[in-house]
Amino acid sequence: MSLPIESVLDPLVNALKYNRCVVLKAPPGAGKTTGVPPAILRHCVSPAFPKGQIWVIQPRRLAARSVASWLARTCGESVGETYGYHVRLDRKESKATRVLSMTTGMFLRRMQSDPMLEGVACVVFDEFHERTLDIDVAFALTTRLRQELRPELRLVIMSATLDPQPILDYLNCPSADADPAAPSDAVTEAIGSEWIGSEAIGLECEGRSYPVEVTYHPGNARDRLENRMLGGIQSAWQQTDGHVLAFLPGVGEIERAIRSIQGSPIASQAAVMPLHGSLSPKAQDAVLTHTDGQRKIIVATNIAETSVTVPGVTAVVDSGLAKTSVMDSRLGLSRLEITPISIASADQRAGRAGRTSAGACVRIWDQAANRSRLPYDAPEISRSDLSDVVLMLASLGETDLAAIGWLTPPPEHAIKAAQDLLQQLEALDANGSITDRGRAMAGLPLHPRIACFVIEAVTVANFSKREVAIAAALLSERDPFSTAGNQQSRLSLVEKIQRVQQDRGNANSRNPVSLGTIRSVAKQIERAIGDLPVSPVEGSDPSSRPDASPLERWAGALLAAYPDRVVLRRDDDPDRGRMVGGRGVMGLSAFDETATPSPLMLCIDVDGAGKESRVRSAVPIDPTQLNPHAVQEMVSVEFDVASESVRGRLVRSYVDLVLKQTPASAKDSEEASTCLYEAAKRCLADPELLGKITPPTRAGSEDSMAAIMERVRRVVAAENEGKPADVDDSLAADGISKDPLKDVLRQLCQGRLSFAELRKAPWKDYLIGQIGYDRWQDIQREAPTHLLLPSGNRAAVHYVTDKPPWIEAKIQECFGWQKTPRILMGRVAVQLHLLGPNRRPQQITEDLESFWANTYGEIRKELRRRYPKHYWPEDPTTAKATHNGLKPR
Repeated sequence: MSLPIESVLDPLVNALKYNRCVVLKAPPGAGKTTGVPPAILRHCVSPAFPKGQIWVIQPRRLAARSVASWLARTCGESVGETYGYHVRLDRKESKATRVLSMTTGMFLRRMQSDPMLEGVACVVFDEFHERTLDIDVAFALTTRLRQELRPELRLVIMSATLDPQPILDYLNCPSADADPAAPSDAVTEAIGSEWIGSEAIGLECEGRSYPVEVTYHPGNARDRLENRMLGGIQSAWQQTDGHVLAFLPGVGEIERAIRSIQGSPIASQAAVMPLHGSLSPKAQDAVLTHTDGQRKIIVATNIAETSVTVPGVTAVVDSGLAKTSVMDSRLGLSRLEITPISIASADQRAGRAGRTSAGACVRIWDQAANRSRLPYDAPEISRSDLSDVVLMLASLGETDLAAIGWLTPPPEHAIKAAQDLLQQLEALDANGSITDRGRAMAGLPLHPRIACFVIEAVTVANFSKREVAIAAALLSERDPFSTAGNQQSRLSLVEKIQRVQQDRGNANSRNPVSLGTIRSVAKQIERAIGDLPVSPVEGSDPSSRPDASPLERWAGALLAAYPDRVVLRRDDDPDRGRMVGGRGVMGLSAFDETATPSPLMLCIDVDGAGKESRVRSAVPIDPTQLNPHAVQEMVSVEFDVASESVRGRLVRSYVDLVLKQTPASAKDSEEASTCLYEAAKRCLADPELLGKITPPTRAGSEDSMAAIMERVRRVVAAENEGKPADVDDSLAADGISKDPLKDVLRQLCQGRLSFAELRKAPWKDYLIGQIGYDRWQDIQREAPTHLLLPSGNRAAVHYVTDKPPWIEAKIQECFGWQKTPRILMGRVAVQLHLLGPNRRPQQITEDLESFWANTYGEIRKELRRRYPKHYWPEDPTTAKATHNGLKPR
């Protein structure tokens, strides 16, 4: 049967012949996945085409296997001959294999051992629109390899819903620069004149015109998802006579939907089959090859969204949801979120119904909701854990990830979080270069944490490679011992290993992961372990105690891999605790191994959602197992507001997790001095609070810190001809701090722990020392604390911010003064508060001469009548002042 893709195969092959990259957009059913690789294979015999295999990169294992198997059957061969595949746990390849389908993860692993891709002629990225993390990394490395070292390597990017323009722009297409060599007529005719001078060309073909009728069946929004899906499935079942493909976000939703279908009348008419990535390859293939004539209802995740064609599907029921993993780099935790799919993904799913004939698509959402959906799915690189990628790139000598030409650059904070984790695991050194341990970890087909665990369990805890491989498989795969009601079983790791070895599985028939899957994964890990001549992490030796139990040794190995997942349980609620990093966790009690719960737990699997993370897997650990290099003891200080003093505590902590606190002396501690200073300095800015930390004085006393500083500022202002704005700069020019009190306070806090001790401190002496002795003499002279009155008495000079300096004196004490006294280099008149015998002001003036001449006579009459014993001369400018105000004898 002719396929739409055939219309673009000639220009595609011609573009590859003349070494142009190709970006191909072809809708579902066009035949790109099964049409393009054979076309390239037929034409790669050309002398212009490099020798080597054609690698077809698929984002999913099911697609890689099924495509290779289908192409092999069309040639009448067994898979593994001309067409082969290589996926995790499964490989069909021989010396005769020319076209090899593989997952992006396997492509990156093979690139680690062969960075130059020797023996590869062409790389085809299929379903590029999925933009998984591995796809972005593989694409960046392949394009750079082609640009810098292997310009002859051919490259094809394919997708059904891809927006090709960003890819073409990334590949510098079209380019403003002409080719170095003038193109021949043959080249122009082969690739089209519009692509001359470009690195890549864009091609697009039309799909087969099988219409798909899309309807919206949102149902009652309050109903559970499986019930709303059942309504859509029943509707789709009636609309067509083929198989029904239903899309749900995850395995749990699939299980609930299947139970809902099996409880409905439609169950007797259909074979209900799940399809998701946790199923064994045999179970997945059974869904694709089930041909007993009975109609099927296939309930799948987005594994069936692309590349895989389920024969006979004429109806799609779409929940419009998918599960995505989001990494919170602040917490170091990933969380699964159910999110709406993009419009492109919805169109891709609907296209599954029109592969072979007209079909129907029922969407379980309201049509108006389409307006809020994104046009395309966000690249996974923007939200994922990057530790695996950072380690893999480090093994290739890449330490500067920002220098890699990313199609979508990863967030800097995610790169930093991955590098920090790998340094904790001792896979990277302080410069970001890979260590020997890191190389051993990168050589294992495991996440860096689990790879670190494997190395520790083999080299330090002395477990057999078989046991370690089983443990690693259990940590990597879905829990085979979970029940339908639990996402995680409560068996310990030791019990699970024993059950796998004894072939005692779970009675739950719905569990998608069998012990056979775990054993298959374990065999591959055991082969990969090989010899591990790697020294253990310094300070981590759980097997050093001869009485250590297997559980303690496993816990020690896990601790090396999850050093940031240690949790201290709460005394008042042992089910809850605080994890390194400050995150609260819950659900710890389910993992207690003994009657006396351990205060420390290691959380292997934690859900990052919610205010408190729910623990899905944990083991108890002993404090002695903590890496001593990460355990610190220090005196911690804090200011107690009630006692106005610094309190010290001896704190024992692991990373930032406080394990134990006891009272301790903070005397002579720099931290205590800083703590007291930070608490006390807020009092400097508030005159009402200043007395809390400075020596007690009378109100307005010349010895108060506020008065002394006001005198300093008045002198500086006078020297600057009365410009207060220049005071701070002038202080600095004199070598005096702009805020001497702060400097004095900082000095006085040394060796002291409370406000009470500060109040007893010699503030004035320290302040004079801060100002300098010579400068202090200037201040004493120009801003005196007292003035000598004509009576012989001394009057205190008051200095208050934003007021003129002033004194209080009885009128009789000022007789003989003809003019107002002046200070501050004679530039400032002292304000006189002239008092009557009752010590109440009778006049406030800064012009004493005018007062004597104009006002004194009137005041004299009244005061003379009221106080006849006091002295009231007619001419105060020549009269003798008296110290008590009475008439002189």
